[in-house]
Amino acid sequence: VPVLLTVGCVTLAMNILNAKKVNRSLVENIERAQADLMVAMDTSQDCSKQLEGKSADMTAKDQQLASLTANVNTLMDEKNQIQEQVNQLQQQIDQANSEKDAVVAENDKLTNELEAAKAPKKEAPKEEPPK
Repeated sequence: VPVLLTVGCVTLAMNILNAKKVNRSLVENIERAQADLMVAMDTSQDCSKQLEGKSADMTAKDQQLASLTANVNTLMDEKNQIQEQVNQLQQQIDQANSEKDAVVAENDKLTNELEAAKAPKKEAPKEEPPK
């Protein structure tokens, strides 16, 4: 019986030592996991802060883009209006040039008729007057 008790005590002592070793290993694993979790949480917080900053930047850029788009649309409308005015003025210039050409042609015609009418009068005095 004492041998059995000794064997049992030795087995229990080995079991206790083995359990302590396993417990130490588990505690180290838990501590490592907690440290990793803390690093992950810090990283997550940093990422969240960066995400908030980037979101704010994106919102500002979206607003700026909307403002620029509105400005472009306004400028395009103004450009179209000015182009329409230019077209109307060009039509007026073309019409004025046509009218001017017609007046010049009429003036040339009248000048030629006047010169033709004056020409016979000049020739008549060239004849010798009767004596």
